[in-house]
Amino acid sequence: MSNTLLYFIQVTVVFSLLYAVYRLFLSRLTFHAANRSLLLSLIPISFLFPLVNGLFPSISQVIIDVPAYDGIIFTETAHSESQQAMVQNATVNYWSVLTLLYSLGVGFSFFRLLFNIRKLFLAKRKSTVYQKEGYKLVVSDSSQIFSFFNWIFIPKEKINSSSAIVLEHEKAHVKLKHSIDVVITELYVAFFWFNPLVYFFRNSLKSIHEFQADKNVIDQKIKPSDYLQQLLQNLEINKPNTMSSYFNYPILKRRINMITKTKSTRFTKLRYLLLLPICVLFLFAFTSKKADIIKEITTDNASSNQIDPPKNNSSIPSLFPVKNKSAADITAFYGIKWQHPVSKKETVHGGIDIGAKTGTPVVATADGTISKANLEGDWGNLIVITHSNDYQTWYAHLDGFNIKENQIVKKGDIIGFVGTTGQSTSPHLHYEVKQNGERVNPMDYLME
Repeated sequence: MSNTLLYFIQVTVVFSLLYAVYRLFLSRLTFHAANRSLLLSLIPISFLFPLVNGLFPSISQVIIDVPAYDGIIFTETAHSESQQAMVQNATVNYWSVLTLLYSLGVGFSFFRLLFNIRKLFLAKRKSTVYQKEGYKLVVSDSSQIFSFFNWIFIPKEKINSSSAIVLEHEKAHVKLKHSIDVVITELYVAFFWFNPLVYFFRNSLKSIHEFQADKNVIDQKIKPSDYLQQLLQNLEINKPNTMSSYFNYPILKRRINMITKTKSTRFTKLRYLLLLPICVLFLFAFTSKKADIIKEITTDNASSNQIDPPKNNSSIPSLFPVKNKSAADITAFYGIKWQHPVSKKETVHGGIDIGAKTGTPVVATADGTISKANLEGDWGNLIVITHSNDYQTWYAHLDGFNIKENQIVKKGDIIGFVGTTGQSTSPHLHYEVKQNGERVNPMDYLME
């Protein structure tokens, strides 16, 4: 999985959990300013939490340069080149497909946003604009009264009949700068269009905008009953105009309920404390993960002072990589010289090949972090694990993965399954050990 997609999934998890708490326990409170601030804060919080070291599996900072595959093509029976090509092409890079679909969704969302903003500017250009104190009145062909930044659009046929109360409502939107919230929200929705909760979030924020504007008007010594009557007279229930409804979400029923609702008591503010357990949970995860990392570093540093570290140390890649197999199943050893079938150059085998049936579990040979788990050309499905003491282990030609990038694994964890992807004609595992970026003989580390 690419680091960007993993990060976006983490952002989605944080955002969804916090918004669910808001929707269940806080959305019916009449503290509109607090709810607006809370909803807006979910966006930066959701971006920042996954960056906290240890909160989630860390985004890998190590760039793994995958060289051209120069291993021995493992064979048990002769296969034609066309059969080899069919094997290589059989593996689909699903993450590339998902990345393409995600990019198309983002592109469509941005196009829709820019298209509707452009319609507003075109409408303004064709309209008569009157400069007022603190806003501009745009007399246009729109079907509804709505605002966008400091522009208040009003239909031509309503210029003389529109109530001053309705105009005050839109002036409140301008004064409270609600359009900034809308644009920020639409940008967030564009990037996270795949999360259904972002659309509920957008509607929740627009509802609060309407509640705030309603309260602003009523606070000007206007009776709620008179204001409700004006709402019913001026809000038309018809097919919404795309241009205006994009920036003005009509929620008449909820607005009426909120206007007539008894104000929430100060005691109900304690509900906001419900967010604290979630933050504590995140902090606990951070603290516990960080403690594990410090403990591991301390242990590794202590072991690194030894001249000949014991092979059963969890940080040394000493476990046999294929489950229930042994050295007797090795079909090609480290250091064998052979002629590459394409380049015709003599190369040295950089690892060991272990024959096994497709689907046989492959295990991590030491504790570490998954730095790569992806389809890599002739390597096929490749896993690279970064260990302490500058070790790396490479596992190639896998049939599939049992882990994801940036996941922390322990020695003996099943990370994938033997296969024959990439430049391979029969099921086997190509296994390499590197220290300080240089290949070393895996047999020097395997437990006897």
